[in-house]
Amino acid sequence: MYLSKREAEYSIRTEDKIDVIEFQSPIPSGIEKVDKAKAFLFKSNDSKKSVVFIHGTGQRNFDHLKYYPLIFSKSGYATLMPILPYHFERTPEGQKSGLAFIKGTDKQLAKRFDQTVTEVLTWVDYLEKYGFNEINIMGFSFGGMIATISMAIDKRIRKGSFVVTGGNYEYITWHSVATKVLRVNYEENKSCTPIVCNIKHRIFERMIEEFSELEDLEKMHPCFTYDPSIFAKFIKPENVIFFEALFDLFIPKKSSRDLWERMGKPRRYELLSGHLTSHLFFRHFIANKTLEFFKEE
Repeated sequence: MYLSKREAEYSIRTEDKIDVIEFQSPIPSGIEKVDKAKAFLFKSNDSKKSVVFIHGTGQRNFDHLKYYPLIFSKSGYATLMPILPYHFERTPEGQKSGLAFIKGTDKQLAKRFDQTVTEVLTWVDYLEKYGFNEINIMGFSFGGMIATISMAIDKRIRKGSFVVTGGNYEYITWHSVATKVLRVNYEENKSCTPIVCNIKHRIFERMIEEFSELEDLEKMHPCFTYDPSIFAKFIKPENVIFFEALFDLFIPKKSSRDLWERMGKPRRYELLSGHLTSHLFFRHFIANKTLEFFKEE
C-alpha cells in the first residue's frame, strides 16, 4: 500500500491565469470520472516555494477554500490544489461528493486512501519536476488526514499545516456527525460494530510501535492502514503547525488530541469555533499563522 509506481503524463492548460493540470490516476478505481486526477496551480511569479493544499470532504464546491491558495500565491508560495478522488467533478454518477469516498467497507476505503495518497505524492513529483525546491503541505479536515499520511511517507515535504483534523478512527467512526453514512453502511453489511471496533483497537498501540516501513501495513487490520495516527510518529513536531476547533462535532476532541499527541505535541492553536465555522471566523488567522510558520527557517 502506498508503494505503487508513479509514472504520470501531465497535461497542462491555463484558465484565468491558473494552470489546470491532469493525469490518469496511478491506482485506477475502474471508474473513468474518478480516475482522472486534476489540480489547480496558483502560481506565484517566479517563486520556487510551494504548498500542496488538500481540501476536506465536501458535497457542494470548494471555491471558498480557494482563499488559502490565493493568499499563499500572493505571498510567495505557488499553491497546488488537487480535487480528490470521489469528490466534486470526480464523483461517480448518482453519488454524492465526499460521501462516495467514505461509504464502503474498510477494504474499499483502504483502496481509496491508497489511490488518494498516491495521487498526492504524484503531485509532489510534479512540483519537483518543475523545479520547486521547497514543498509544504496543508490539509483541512479530511484533507488533513490525507496530508498526514503523505507527509509521513514523503520526506520531500518540508512542513505541514493541519487544520481541524484528527486520527484514530475508533473515535471518528462512532462519534462524529460526519460519519453517520459509514456507521449505517457498517450496520447494513454487519462488517463492524462499536464492540468489534474496540476489540480491534486493543492492538492499536502495538501496531504503532511495530510500524517501521510501509510493508508492515500488510499485517494490520485494513482500517489501521489509513489511520493518520498510525503514521504520525514519522513526522517531526517542529515541522508541524496544528489548529483545533474547540466545538467541533465533525472531528471529536479525542480524535484531534490523539493525532496531535502522536505528532509529538507540535505548535497548536485552539480556535473558539466549530468545524465549519473555523474557516468562516478564523481563515485570516489560519492563513497568516501558516504562512509565518512556512517562512521560518
